Amino acid sequence: MSRVVRVDEEALEVALQYGKNLSLGIMKMEEMLKKQEKARRDYTNIEEMVRRAVREELEMLTARY
Repeated sequence: MSRVVRVDEEALEVALQYGKNLSLGIMKMEEMLKKQEKARRDYTNIEEMVRRAVREELEMLTARY
């Protein structure tokens, strides 16, 4: 389905950096944003695991005293 829309010239230039037309540029940007969000979630999960492991080790070390 196609639709006629008004797009700012600067926005069009940005989209064309990612694809050969506006639609492909927008779809590529969405794909990149999803990958970035997934990577951010992965790093957050890793950080939480490391913090939990350090906390557990510290608790075991201090429980002896």
